[in-house]
Amino acid sequence: MKDDYGRPLTSLRISITQKCDLNCFYCHREGCERENREMNVSEISKLVEVAADFGTKKIKITGGEPLIRDDIVDIVDEISQLPVEDISITTNGVTLSEKVDALAEAGLDRVNISLDTLNPETYESITGKDSLEKVLKGIDFAIEAGLHPVKLNTLILDGINDGEEIDGLINYSLDKGAILQLIELEKVLPENEKIYKKYHKDLDSIEEKIRKKASDVETRWLMQARRKYLVDGGEVEVVNPMHNSEFCKYCTRLRMTAGGYLKPCLMRNDNLVDVLTPVRNKDEEKIREAYETAIKLREPYFH
Repeated sequence: MKDDYGRPLTSLRISITQKCDLNCFYCHREGCERENREMNVSEISKLVEVAADFGTKKIKITGGEPLIRDDIVDIVDEISQLPVEDISITTNGVTLSEKVDALAEAGLDRVNISLDTLNPETYESITGKDSLEKVLKGIDFAIEAGLHPVKLNTLILDGINDGEEIDGLINYSLDKGAILQLIELEKVLPENEKIYKKYHKDLDSIEEKIRKKASDVETRWLMQARRKYLVDGGEVEVVNPMHNSEFCKYCTRLRMTAGGYLKPCLMRNDNLVDVLTPVRNKDEEKIREAYETAIKLREPYFH
């Protein structure tokens, strides 16, 4: 099914918890509502099943930190039984080494791991925890488990990791055979305004340096027109959603908050659609209506 702007819905990003074992100062918690309710395994499975009926092929599980849920392996296992083609998890990687083998066996295809720095002191200043070694161990275990390609997500923060850190992260990702994604800081909620103003970094200058090193560049049109640079046999991807009409024009993703609300747009939190209530009421018609409403509400944030 396509929205009114001709964009198919091929991807669903599901937040399965608002809880996290880190305390990153920039976190906007996916723009989540503050309602204290959380979906169980069967509810998540039902929501993915209906999403698949609407043409969704890719499922990304996120949080908060999804791996802190004791039933995360069961969630992946349930989704893997449904007609979807790709299941991935975005994680901070702190407990990944302990769970990655079970997740891979349950049907996980890929993993995205947050890695803003390779400097332990900088890592602790960003996350509030001394957990970098655990994250690096998790990356190694994910590679060994065959979750290919492993993607490393680096959020660029002005004055913190926007200098020589980037070269180090590129070299690290190339050495590991991982894909590095350099991500622009977003302004999702009003309470993030101060963080955005202080730490937002336009990625143009960084991207230009990478372009000069690259042997080729590709554009992922089906993934928000992201540019992928081929560098020394590896890949560096640039994700810059802010004020980017191309990012919006080619967006094929619908989001689900941890409280069971469909979120038509990353940048908005004022048009959420409750789909968990009809799931709990076992009202098939209302479930489908919720998806149809959310798709109807989708429009490019940056025109």
